[in-house]
Amino acid sequence: MSIHKPVDPGLFGGALRSVPQNLGCEHGLLGSVLVDSKKTLEAVEEILRPEHFSDPVNAQIYEKALLMYNEARKVDILTIIRHFEHPDELVWGKLNPREYLAKLMNAYVSPLVALDYAREIRDAAMRRELMTLCQQTSDLCSRPEDQRAEDIVEGHESALLHIAMGMSDSQPNVTFHEALCNALISAREAVERGSALAGLSWGYRSLDRLTNGLVGGNMYVIGARPAMGKTSIGLGIALRVASAGLRCLFWSGEMTAEQVGARGGAAKSSLNLRSVFSGRRWDVPEEAATGQQPELEGWQWNALQGACDEAQKLPLEIDTRGGLTVAQLRSRARRMKRSKRGLNAIVLDYVQLMRGSPRVRGRMRYEEMTEISNELKILAKELDVPVIVLAQLNRESEKRENKRPAMSDLRDTGALEQDADVIALIHREHYYIQKEASSGGLVKRDKETHDAFNVRCQEFQERLDAARGKGDVFVVKNRHGPEGRCRMLFDNETTWFRDAGEDMRSPAWGAGLEFA
Repeated sequence: MSIHKPVDPGLFGGALRSVPQNLGCEHGLLGSVLVDSKKTLEAVEEILRPEHFSDPVNAQIYEKALLMYNEARKVDILTIIRHFEHPDELVWGKLNPREYLAKLMNAYVSPLVALDYAREIRDAAMRRELMTLCQQTSDLCSRPEDQRAEDIVEGHESALLHIAMGMSDSQPNVTFHEALCNALISAREAVERGSALAGLSWGYRSLDRLTNGLVGGNMYVIGARPAMGKTSIGLGIALRVASAGLRCLFWSGEMTAEQVGARGGAAKSSLNLRSVFSGRRWDVPEEAATGQQPELEGWQWNALQGACDEAQKLPLEIDTRGGLTVAQLRSRARRMKRSKRGLNAIVLDYVQLMRGSPRVRGRMRYEEMTEISNELKILAKELDVPVIVLAQLNRESEKRENKRPAMSDLRDTGALEQDADVIALIHREHYYIQKEASSGGLVKRDKETHDAFNVRCQEFQERLDAARGKGDVFVVKNRHGPEGRCRMLFDNETTWFRDAGEDMRSPAWGAGLEFA
């Protein structure tokens, strides 16, 4: 039997409403705990917590019973009563513990229905949380001077996310036999669809070989220092996934949609990125240009228009909202996933530009990043899509002589290092050698001979030439496979990555997909 009592509706709540609760189920379940604790708690402990009880007395009794059960002690009215010999007056009031426990035993129900009772109790708790949240949101809406509407929506969505995370039943165990058979079925399905991968293709053959593709539910982190090309490879992955007819969501926290489009257009049309922004030729040497750079030729405009026409077919959507939270991302991604076209992958550029929920803002940045990382991993599993997270590395790699990044350079990003299924780090040696050359090049050392200095300069130039147009992606963590090095090509004019074996004249968006 459901019993309702009035609740404070908030400052601007209007009519009184009753609080969702089910004291009858609470009494019956606790009676079952006191009579047969083993069977009852074994059935309900994974989905029912003390805070789900509406009556604080019932919550306290359940909490003590759980504690004793997990310590392998017998739970009945004789063993639990000692915990309430001096009951908290704020909780128990005028209730007599012995009389109340006896009343619960009279409400006993069979352990066979305890799970149903537990679900009813938890459902009422979720409704109370939702009611409280809605009342708080309503109060905030009535105080326009306190917060902007966008901030209120963001806080509401974040709170909804935390409520939703506690709504589903615990996942049942799976036998090893079932797990192995399911893996075998997945392998056969991959063969039948003509793919050598467990998931989607990255669009880059070298990454596919090491990671076995992008698998739904996994979180992939691609880290790099500024100017290494993390946006370039992130957009490359998104465009190549979309070129296979798979719907992808690309979020950029530092660029406009037009700038994202220009990057992809430059790669597709093989034009300098500056040419796409300005409509002028930057492939003409400065000394050959009279006044300002000349306008693009007709064939170059046609190449850009061709890229624009082909982009119309791509199921790639761009989100450029600043300071995105996981709650906001989840809301949009869930709508896309539920739609007829579905959602196959998410690319985020880049994670440090995201914001944590209001409850962690203002704390240490490490805590905020840890919350973001944990919730992105949960989102990947919930939607069963790969989430590719771009991240900026700290400065430690630049203090090293070879500048090569390491997984430890992610230490300022909360739990990202732990939560990621795969971590890949971008390195372009040419960038650092060129930077050294432009800052004055090599300097003659003390007591170094002229010939030795010339040899060192020659070796420096050879390193510069050998590194030009090349890059590496180092897979430094791979939960389901080996680590290794992926050799890449990098076009500095179009800011585009390709596999080392790709023809530089091949289609920028679709290349590499034939290897899936």
